[in-house]
Amino acid sequence: MPTYSIKDLENLTGIQAHTIRIWEQRYSLLCPERTPTNIRRYSDKDLRKLLSVSLLNNNGLKISKVAKLSDIDIAAAVLQLSEGKDSRLESQIESLKLIMVDMNETKFEKLFSHLVLQMGVEDTIMKVFLPFFKRLNYLWQTNSVTVAQINFITSLYKQKLYVAIDGLDFSERANSKKLILFLPKTEQLDNGLLFCNFMAKKRGFQTVYLGASFPSEELADILGKNPDSYLVSVATLAKIDLTEYYTEVLSACNENQKLLITGSQTNTVKITDPRLTVFQEFSELQRLLEQL
Repeated sequence: MPTYSIKDLENLTGIQAHTIRIWEQRYSLLCPERTPTNIRRYSDKDLRKLLSVSLLNNNGLKISKVAKLSDIDIAAAVLQLSEGKDSRLESQIESLKLIMVDMNETKFEKLFSHLVLQMGVEDTIMKVFLPFFKRLNYLWQTNSVTVAQINFITSLYKQKLYVAIDGLDFSERANSKKLILFLPKTEQLDNGLLFCNFMAKKRGFQTVYLGASFPSEELADILGKNPDSYLVSVATLAKIDLTEYYTEVLSACNENQKLLITGSQTNTVKITDPRLTVFQEFSELQRLLEQL
């Protein structure tokens, strides 16, 4: 069974360690085990409860009242909140954390369907899943989540996006650019790139999806066969010099080809080239696709 330090709980829930200790002492909210050296260790059950408590507390329920609820009542209150018509996006993101920790596919299905009915697939991904994955990247870097938890939630997300792409009524727009999508070398998480593929296809673009960890030296042949193409890349957890990598990519491009990059690591790219456009947010790329 996975165990968590109080720092892990702070990273996962956003509740400061000092506050967690106070809640334990004042309300007996959690009863962690102790190591022989008196260090707190928390279980999955503790994490699930604290995530639920955080969600309810952030939505206006005082901690003194939450602490008096049974685990069943807390679960019911969270469910009611996540399915409410006016529930905030932040609540849905926190609900995804709970689903990930619980590995509860049924709850994922219900939440995803609820969000899509409210907002549609594109806004569901843009407003809920991408912010969630941005936080998940941080949690992964701080070893606060397990590989199993990440694989569980990302697999479900990808299944839904593949279905959404297959379900598009694709109608190629006249004289549109072909978009070549890829991740830099060592980058494996293609959640954002897959969404870019969905956005492009939805707007009638032909795409060539090259996927994760693509070597720049193999682009020249592809670009030569598609001289009017645009390249789209996402950098979030690459373990290479991205300035060097994207310089190599641009060296394979002709004067008409453009490189569009987004992701949390784009601020590390130091290149001055008119063919390069850097987007801080996926919404900026979304607007460009509307204009092309």
